Amino acid sequence: MASKDKQVVSLPKGLTHRMLGTDELNICEFPLASAGRIKGDSSNTIFFEDKIFDEGSQKHVERKLIITASQTFGLPTPADNDVLLVLMYLTLVRNGFAERTVKFSRYELVKLLGWDQGGKSYRRIDESLQRWVNVTLNYKRSWWSKSDLSWQNKSFHVLESIDLRGRGNYSDDSESTFSWNPVIFTSVQNSNVKRLDLETYFHLKSPAARQAYRFLDKRFYRSKHLEFDLRSFACEHVGLGRNYDNGKLKHKLRPCLGELEEIGFLTVLTNEERFIMQRRGEWKIRLTRASGYPAKQCETTEGSTSVDSDLIQELIARKVSKAVASELIASYSTERITEKLGYLDWLLREGRSVPKNPAGFLAAAIRDDYKVPTGITNKPHKHGRPASSPQRLTRIATVSVPTVTDSNRCPLRDHFDSLPSDEAAAIEAAAIENGNRFKVDTYRRLEVKRDGRWEALRWDLIRSYLESQQGK
Repeated sequence: MASKDKQVVSLPKGLTHRMLGTDELNICEFPLASAGRIKGDSSNTIFFEDKIFDEGSQKHVERKLIITASQTFGLPTPADNDVLLVLMYLTLVRNGFAERTVKFSRYELVKLLGWDQGGKSYRRIDESLQRWVNVTLNYKRSWWSKSDLSWQNKSFHVLESIDLRGRGNYSDDSESTFSWNPVIFTSVQNSNVKRLDLETYFHLKSPAARQAYRFLDKRFYRSKHLEFDLRSFACEHVGLGRNYDNGKLKHKLRPCLGELEEIGFLTVLTNEERFIMQRRGEWKIRLTRASGYPAKQCETTEGSTSVDSDLIQELIARKVSKAVASELIASYSTERITEKLGYLDWLLREGRSVPKNPAGFLAAAIRDDYKVPTGITNKPHKHGRPASSPQRLTRIATVSVPTVTDSNRCPLRDHFDSLPSDEAAAIEAAAIENGNRFKVDTYRRLEVKRDGRWEALRWDLIRSYLESQQGK
């Protein structure tokens, strides 16, 4: 694992090294955790507010977010924001936000967060999840509904439910689940999201820098030059304390903005260029996205080049969701995606062992870089229409295997081992794609070692898949 100081994530095998996640656009607009003391707030309530000009209605809108905590679990902390983003990332890679309930283990959350593998980290995970189930977000004319194109009032918990499994000593890696509240989930499904480079996010040290990065990453989509009222930016969007005067706010912002300059996200400016006095007691802050910073990371999931657009359409034509297609385009090379498209089309065309869910197989093949057997015709067919009969496209390809009983498992293994390498590879890929998700996650964690436990788990997944194909 990388240095703890930098909090750089060591990713499980199979996940993109760039770790591009998803950030819901309402959630990143205001902080969900304070980076400083909010003067005048009660111990279980904080609020953030601002005033913007709405171009659609041609009116100013006063927006406010009130965050109310339970007495037992308290208000969200900056670390809870990190947990929330990892939960969104897991939902993206698990099911592309097709389902509200997501399976996970504490181990993978701790690993993705870059935390120590100790009981304290596991307890932090549990406490964070409990807070997200119990905290209430009250958006007052500040929740943008993309479907209705209007600012709305919304009150909800972030997570609707959690089911935590495992022994009390936190040494158990049992499968748990969490379920998103429908308000957030619907907004994500309506593409009210942007990409977020989590590798960069976790590299930033201070909570203020991380929140500023999320907020500016959204706002830079429309312009690379931004100006804000100093107090509004620092207190309402970064989360610094309102008890600070302007001089203290500038002092607190310098190291935060310095981190963003160091990673090449912001253009380096002098204090005179950065902070502009409007009149006595009123200051503006100027922020410019660095010209060398990848613009693609500042786009929403709807922004794409013409090449990206063509590939997205090819993926969607094969029933991959738009959210997953956008994530794949952002994370992997055109060559890899094109190769796996051709591989899937070849399997369909030849009637090979295609999984029950071809779209899921395709996404997994791209993420995990499935090896494409040599000597096959793997050029993708335009718009996902291989030169094959409709019957062949719609049926689930199966393999011919001997009848399996409890006493007849060795012949099944012998049969599998005797298959041509390309057919065996296709079966194994289908087994991993359709297998129990917790077993698959464990399989991927152990794949680096490829020890006896991994081999036993690999065969268990393949055997289960072969048995499921009998009689079809």
